[in-house]
Parts: sequence; C-alpha cells; structure tokens
Amino acid sequence: MSADPVIARRPGSSLATLRRIAPYLAPVRRPVAGAVGATLCAQLCGLTIPLVVQRIIDGPFTSGDHRRLPWLISLVAVLGAAEAGLFYARRKLIARPTALVESRMRADLLTHLLRMPVDFHDRWQTGQLLSRAVNDLVTLRKYLAFAALFLVVNTVTLVVGLAVLFTIAPALALVGLCSAAPLLLVSYLYETRYKVVARRAQDQGGDLTTIAEETMLGMRLLKSFGRARVRTRLFQEQARRLRDTELHIVRIMAALSTALLVLPELGIAGQLAVGTAGIIHGGLTLGDLVAAIAISTYLRWPTECIGWALSETSTAAAACDRYWELRDSPPSVTDPPHPRTAPCPRAAICASRTSTSATREPRGPCCAASTWRYGRARPWPWSAPRAPARPP
Repeated sequence: MSADPVIARRPGSSLATLRRIAPYLAPVRRPVAGAVGATLCAQLCGLTIPLVVQRIIDGPFTSGDHRRLPWLISLVAVLGAAEAGLFYARRKLIARPTALVESRMRADLLTHLLRMPVDFHDRWQTGQLLSRAVNDLVTLRKYLAFAALFLVVNTVTLVVGLAVLFTIAPALALVGLCSAAPLLLVSYLYETRYKVVARRAQDQGGDLTTIAEETMLGMRLLKSFGRARVRTRLFQEQARRLRDTELHIVRIMAALSTALLVLPELGIAGQLAVGTAGIIHGGLTLGDLVAAIAISTYLRWPTECIGWALSETSTAAAACDRYWELRDSPPSVTDPPHPRTAPCPRAAICASRTSTSATREPRGPCCAASTWRYGRARPWPWSAPRAPARPP
C-alpha cells in the first residue's frame, strides 16, 4: 500500500489552503472576532504604558511638580491590569469556538470516510487516515486559537507602534524600521523552507502510526511466524526518518530564532546611539528616548511572533492540505434519505384520515412535523410501527 497516494502533489499558497476552512469559522465568527478585539485592546494597553512613562519623565521628574505623579502611576497600574484581563478574556472567548471547529471537521471527515468505496481504504493506510483525522486537526485547532489570532493582532500592533514611534521621534523610528524590514524578509524565507519540512514530518508521522497500528493488530500472526524482529527493524527505520526530519525542523527554527533575537537587539542599539546624539544636541528629550526604547522593546515580541506565526501557518496549511486531500476524494456511497424529506410510506393512509376518526393509526413522518419541531421522538421510515393504543 502507498504511504500517501498524493504526496507528490505540489502544495499551493498557505493562505489559499487555509481559506477553505472559512465555512467552519462562519458560525463562530462572533466569539472569534471578540477574541481578536480583546487581544488587540490588550496589546494597545501595553503599547500605551511607554507613553505614560514619557509623561512621567518629561513632566514631574523634569519640572519637579509631583502632584500628577500618583495619577500617572495609577494609570500605569490600570493599563497593566486591563492588559491582563483582556488576555484572560481572549482565552475564554477563543477556546470553545476553535474546539467546535475541530469537532465539526472531524465529524465531517468520518462521515466522508464512511461513504468512500472499499478500494479507497485499500489504497490508503489506516495510520495515514488516523493521523489526518486526529493530529492534523489538533494542529489546526491550536493554530486558530493562537498563531492565526496573534498573526493578525501583532501585525496591527506593529503598524500602530511604528506610527507612534514616528510621532515621538522619526529618526528613532527609521532605525527601528531598518531592523524590522530584514527581520520580516528572513521570516518569509525560513517560512518557505519550513513548509516543505513540516509536511514531510506530518506524512512520516502518519507512516509511523500505520506501522504501529498494523503491528498491534497482527501481533498474534507476527509471533506465530517469528517476524517480530523484521517488524521492529521496519519501525525503527521509520522512526529514524521521522527523527531526522524533526531535527531538520529544529535547525530551521534555531536559525530563525537567532535572526529574531539579533536583529531587534541591533535596532535597539542603533536607537540608543541616535537617541543619545539627539539628546546631546537638543533634538530629543530624555522622555522621548525612554519611550522610544520602551516601545521598541515592547514591539520585539510582536515582531518575533510574526515570524513564528508564519512558520505555524506553514504547518497548519500542510495539515489543512492533508485534510482536504481526503475530503476532496469523490464518495461512492450516498447517505440514507433524511426522515424530514423522505417520502412517507403511509402517506395515502395519512391523507385519507379525518380529524374525527376514532381509530388511532400509527403516524408516519408526514404526520409528525410538530414532532420534529419540538425535539421529541423522531420516527424513521424504516422503524417499526407503534402498537395501537388500548381502548379506554
């Protein structure tokens, strides 16, 4: 059996692949939008704190008038508490919708697999089907709950932070932008490499699951024919391939993490040099420099998170692509007719009865519209008829 009948298919764009799960997100768009809004407000609260610090340094500390100092310090505490509360709200809002999307996609996949012909299951390994129905959907849920949300929010935060920096000190903002642009380029290049390796790791994980599943099911046969050592070598070989691929992923992430740490530090060092020269020549105040450095430091995590989220986007796109490879296969078995739309076998009897009839005949689906409406027992066309009621 082939480990993956469509492994050679060239993957498309990550966003184009992930866009296919939009119908599953449509019913939960309101809580998802609420989670995005809460996260964005939390990020903006954290971004406002350096501006308050600027007012503290250039105000009470410079002028010596400390009357506004308690209010400004209280404002910093309120902003910090609001940031923490909004992040808590984000977790509460996003957990249930993403879990619902995962369960619906898994249920639809199982229904689709039950409608597939037997030769489809002969061509596909059971481990591959299990991996795509379990592991890949867990990857998608985690991506929707965290990486996708912060990819949007941190992009907006980065744009707003740079706008604030240009308002405070344009020269320092240009230095920060010069360090952020190469960072995004490096993230994009590593994202392209990461996508290929992540897909390979997912496919090899499915192959390993297949070997383990077949070994457990055929344990008696393997022991009877003395094939345990051969099966063990096969499992170890596949596990070694998966290990090598996972180590390749680690090397890519290590190089990306190094770039994500070095480039922002170089940008902050350049801002310190330019800012110090500006203070000496009178073009900047101490509060402006502190606020600019604080904002740049705060924007480090959104910038790093964008690079990490891009790599997670590649992983999620590969998982989504593997999921739709199964869903796109044309089924050969149709579902039974729904009781609400199926023709009633007792339609003629039901139509001939009058409301004053003294006999109590078993009702068919055409007589049970109210039963469907109010959630009571749902009679199926092939269910056994109910026994007539006893006369009083």
